[in-house]
Amino acid sequence: MSRRNNNKLLSSLPPLITIYIVSFEKTKILKLIFALAFLPFILLAGKKILDLRNQAATIPSRLNIDTGNRGTHLNKTLWQNLSQGGEEKANMLAGLSPLLKPLSPSLIRLDHIFDFYDIYRPGQPPDFSRLDQVVNEITLSGATPFFSLSYTPSGMGDDLVSPPHDWQTWQDLVAATISHYSGRSQKNLKNVYYEVWNEPDLFGAWHYGKDPNYLTLYWHSAKAAQKAAPTCQPFKFGGPATTDFYPNWIKALVKFTSKNQLPLDFISWHQYSKQAKDYQKNFSKLADILTDYPALFNVERLITELGPDSEPHSSYDNHLSGIHLISLSTQLINQVHRLFSFEIKDGPNPRSKNSTGWGLLTYQNQPKPRYKAIKFLNQLQGQQLPLEGQGSHVTAIATKTDSDQIQLLAVNWDPQNRYSETSPLIFQNLSYYQYRLTVTEYPSGRTRTQDLTPQNHELRQMFFFAPNTAYLLTLSPL
Repeated sequence: MSRRNNNKLLSSLPPLITIYIVSFEKTKILKLIFALAFLPFILLAGKKILDLRNQAATIPSRLNIDTGNRGTHLNKTLWQNLSQGGEEKANMLAGLSPLLKPLSPSLIRLDHIFDFYDIYRPGQPPDFSRLDQVVNEITLSGATPFFSLSYTPSGMGDDLVSPPHDWQTWQDLVAATISHYSGRSQKNLKNVYYEVWNEPDLFGAWHYGKDPNYLTLYWHSAKAAQKAAPTCQPFKFGGPATTDFYPNWIKALVKFTSKNQLPLDFISWHQYSKQAKDYQKNFSKLADILTDYPALFNVERLITELGPDSEPHSSYDNHLSGIHLISLSTQLINQVHRLFSFEIKDGPNPRSKNSTGWGLLTYQNQPKPRYKAIKFLNQLQGQQLPLEGQGSHVTAIATKTDSDQIQLLAVNWDPQNRYSETSPLIFQNLSYYQYRLTVTEYPSGRTRTQDLTPQNHELRQMFFFAPNTAYLLTLSPL
């Protein structure tokens, strides 16, 4: 009922009833005023309860390292992979090998190889000269190239993300590319990776169950790979490099390649998230999918683009992106085979007001903190030791070197930049009477030392982690 009709009704009622109703209306208004006055306090109390619940759900760390264990292989190649996006058609890696080499890169991924480097020439042999310049810089850095077979070159389709007009022409181009770089009589590179397309769910709006069908694209690309393989060094072939982990895409590709006996050496996807649990959930989902395909259960799992945010963000220009990478490395080291930091170098123009870009390097080739994070991770040596007691925020990797040095790389990651913790560190089964503890901070590189004497072959230390900090602790026998 409208206010105007309400007033009309009041004027028609006897005076006593009118007074009572007006009094009732005033009572409701007063209650409303009191409720509004106390609303901020109610919201604050609710937030406090929510904060307390979140704290209750937080698992504190208690890092316990068995130093007497022989350890297992340390997969340093987990974090030693880089991706470069299509910022400009020029060779963005020109002259970068001296800067990249200290990172000990394992694989360097390139997309836009077909639309940026003028390889395809209708009616003529492919021209790899421009792409060769980029690949030369990759190999000089010590890395192996990883090619995203994208996008449709000019003259082959309606646009750069559409299906080719003639699939045989596409097959010929893919076969020529694999032969050029992996062929024994050509570049003769071992273990090059070839990934079918880049983000097909976004670039070209490909599907897995209708046209344009990514599985059709994969089939023709895989047939080209099979054709080239007999004259090539061993290489890896896979996909789908979607913008995120989409179980239905993975299920469709696994089923399709198994049914048609097509190569699938790795499964790839991209992920941009600040929450480590998102990455771990996807690993679990993939493991569930692969239980139905025992022959593929050990297939390589690659996140071929990774970062805290899918858009340029201020964290890419400060140490938070580095802490994010260090934290993910400690948590995914025994789950995912390779993480690819996106990207190597910023483009020529800032992508947003908050960031110069996703790069580990600025456009002027100046290293950013995430560049230092990879160098920080690379300090880990030896065999990986079993470690118990990781928490919700503080996580770690422990190693033992051939000279009996014990290393513990520990990190406290909190996207809210609020959580701090004092954590017990327990080193068990130590073999020497005295050790020198060296603590190195990220990203400053500052160090401090302390001599320690184990009690009953054990050292216990309380260690404070401020929000978003990382440390490398090295115990050296004296």
